[in-house]
Amino acid sequence: MPNKSYAQTLRESLLELPVKKKCCAHAIKDANALYEGQISPAERAEQIARYEKRVKCPGCMSHFIRALFMRCGSVTDPAKRNHMEFAVDTAEEADAIETLLASVGFPPARTVRKNKQVVYFKDGEVISDFFGYIGANTAVFDYMNTRLAREFSNNINRQVNCDTANIRKALQASDKQIRIIRRMVETGVIQTLPESLKMTAELRIKHDQMSMTELGNAHEPPITKSGVSHRLAKIIDFARTAGIDE
Repeated sequence: MPNKSYAQTLRESLLELPVKKKCCAHAIKDANALYEGQISPAERAEQIARYEKRVKCPGCMSHFIRALFMRCGSVTDPAKRNHMEFAVDTAEEADAIETLLASVGFPPARTVRKNKQVVYFKDGEVISDFFGYIGANTAVFDYMNTRLAREFSNNINRQVNCDTANIRKALQASDKQIRIIRRMVETGVIQTLPESLKMTAELRIKHDQMSMTELGNAHEPPITKSGVSHRLAKIIDFARTAGIDE
């Protein structure tokens, strides 16, 4: 059998959550009833908007919202991105859900997508907190762990890409320096350099695989990495003044 999607696994875990109080069980039934039978979208929106007046305990509201999520909500696999939404047919119903969520501390964003009114969240911590609010504690840890693993991987990839780009730039700069200095040798221009710059130029083409730090240590006396970089820049300027370029 194919592996279950994150959404399927979450839905099954929500269905298995225990309901300890009768009033909370009724709250779930009330939410489910809104999406069964012949209830119109307008009537559904009105009942959602008025539900806060019907709750008998704090848990009733969280169970009602949990059932709403089961009916018209969805969440994207956190390994891909942070996104949770309620998608409904009318603006009135979206208004009611938006107000309801905001009343319990989860003010959402709104958009319209393919004729659907969408109430959504994109903050991973808010989504985790929402799962905690509806009693899905296991989902909280699963979501957080998966999200953090993705963010860690993305950070590593960004760092690797940055390091790779820096290495590429350094190699390109080194190749350019070596080509220009060799032209200076061929034309004899290198002999007109001050002794300090001449030493750096000769070391650059002699040790073409060395890093800036290693090249600095090869000097007598040793100089810093920034010192090497400064000298090489002056050598390139000197070469260009003499009419030598790549």
